[in-house]
Amino acid sequence: MEMLQTFVIRVELFAGSHIDDVAAEMCILADRVGVRCEASFNGVKLWARPGDDPRELIEAFYVENRKPAGVFKLAQAA
Repeated sequence: MEMLQTFVIRVELFAGSHIDDVAAEMCILADRVGVRCEASFNGVKLWARPGDDPRELIEAFYVENRKPAGVFKLAQAA
């Protein structure tokens, strides 16, 4: 499926969610609707695009999460 280019879907996450579940479900949603999905998770912006691998998104989250406070943090699959 080709990703739509003119908008994104921003999703709200339940408090207490685990990054493994969040990444998997965001990637599923992006695949289903063909749109980049965005969310904020523990101070890190997450982007999931159609076709993204949730394991890569999880790895990117942990890389970004180690950055110091006050720095913009964006995790996306490679």
